[in-house]
Parts: sequence; structure tokens; C-alpha cells
Amino acid sequence: MELKINWNHRRCKHAIERMWLRGVSADEVKDAIIKGNKVKQNSGLIEAFFRFFSVVYDEQIVMNKEIRKIFPVTLKLW
Repeated sequence: MELKINWNHRRCKHAIERMWLRGVSADEVKDAIIKGNKVKQNSGLIEAFFRFFSVVYDEQIVMNKEIRKIFPVTLKLW
């Protein structure tokens, strides 16, 4: 299944700002989503833990095209 991360500035502004402030690149976020340990939150969002940070994101799956659309919400350091 193909992974597409939506970096639309309007929708992901908070996540982009947090990435910039914490020095995390877009490639590291993609690695976190692919390789990180995942926990489902009560609100339906998913949190992926990877290295020294975690990414909270919303995931939508398009079955007829076999695409996973990812919408980053925020980035946390731990």
C-alpha cells in the first residue's frame, strides 16, 4: 500500500512549526510513521513513537487506489 503524507501548509501548519522548532526533517517524520511503535488515541488519532520524538497524525485509507493518506497533527519530544 502506498503512503502519501499531506504537507498542505493550511492543514498541517502546527506540525510543520513543531518540526521546524525541534529540528526534525520530513524524512524523519516519514520514518517515524513507517517504522515507529504506534498507539491509537481516544480521539481516533494515531501516535507513532520513534527515536526521540513522536508524531500524532490522522490516517485515511483509500481502498480502491490502495493509498494511505497521512495528515500530521503535531510533533512531540519525549
